[in-house]
Amino acid sequence: MGCEEQNTVSIPQYIKIIKSPYIPGIVASIILLILGQVLSEGFISMNNIGSILMTTSILVLASIGQAAIIISGDSGLDMSIGAIMSLTALFGPMIKVESEVISIILAIFATILMGGIVGLLNGLGIRFLKIAPLVMTLIMFSVVSGFALLITRGQPSVSVSDTLQMVSKNIIGPVRLLPTITIILLIILEIFFLRKSRFGKSLFLVGNNNNAANLAGLNSDLVVILAYVFGGAMAGFAGLMLVGYAGSAQMQMADSYTMLSVAAVVIGGTKLSGGKGSFIGGAIGSLVLVLLTNILQALNMAAGLRSLIQGVILVFILMMNSRSPKFRQ
Repeated sequence: MGCEEQNTVSIPQYIKIIKSPYIPGIVASIILLILGQVLSEGFISMNNIGSILMTTSILVLASIGQAAIIISGDSGLDMSIGAIMSLTALFGPMIKVESEVISIILAIFATILMGGIVGLLNGLGIRFLKIAPLVMTLIMFSVVSGFALLITRGQPSVSVSDTLQMVSKNIIGPVRLLPTITIILLIILEIFFLRKSRFGKSLFLVGNNNNAANLAGLNSDLVVILAYVFGGAMAGFAGLMLVGYAGSAQMQMADSYTMLSVAAVVIGGTKLSGGKGSFIGGAIGSLVLVLLTNILQALNMAAGLRSLIQGVILVFILMMNSRSPKFRQ
């Protein structure tokens, strides 16, 4: 009798599970997988699923940084993420020494540093110059894009090493390297950085109520600035992984990831008002967007029509999110 009582799940617990912010994204992913298979035979083949996970991994890396910034509150939003990714995709492969392995390690540190510097400038402008996050990050988008154009003169000449392109190779059967790295990184950052670390807890407190965080002894300016540094660093790393997957670099090749990263984290349950969200939710949202894009491509839709549909969906998602009550003071 006692065992039966222990295994019984109460109605409030069921309601809590149903109301999980992950549920809509998971359900949408399943529906899109089924729809894709119906519309295009072979959509759920191992080869196509592998390609979907590769593309999703890049967006997940970008969404992790975007999620941290949005959680920090104060209408936080980084519109320079796509430009940072494009920049590091261009300059990361240029870092070369005799050993290709050492070249990759140096490129990883360099691109993370480049992204972090842009994030630092964003954070300083927002918190100390009191520039609105949307305006400040759009300014940095133009600055970073202009810097890349100035250096390359619009004609990037980048050779991507075979070692860097290994991120898209299979390691065991259909399992590829980049999705594996992304999943491990995602779990580590979610548990030990966002949920258990002092900074992660401070991030939620500042995002929920900036004034309360200051009264509790937190330096809210520092927390927000570090959120932008983290977001820029993740974008820098994502850009390097993108060029490794693509095998070649182009000007503005990652600009679309800015709005996609915003949409991904919102689909995953992150509130634009701040103080609530997760990296895992952003990963689920990323999968939904990539599945949707692949279905539109499978239907042989023109690029313009695909962009139109994605834009309409994004507007709808943001409208639904903005209806949520805001408790910040």
